Amino acid sequence: MNPLIVRWDRTVIHPQQPGEDTIVCCLTNGGQPVALLLDDELREALGLVLVDPDPEN
Repeated sequence: MNPLIVRWDRTVIHPQQPGEDTIVCCLTNGGQPVALLLDDELREALGLVLVDPDPEN
């Protein structure tokens, strides 16, 4: 099984209520919309990885 390749379309929908997921909007190569849902913990973890991808250095 090959992974579905998607690209971020630069849209992020932030939660309106506590406990709701952040929605990261993406598109497949064929233009199909895909949503990546991140809870608070995952959103913070992804943000830290993007800011400092190699925390050992």
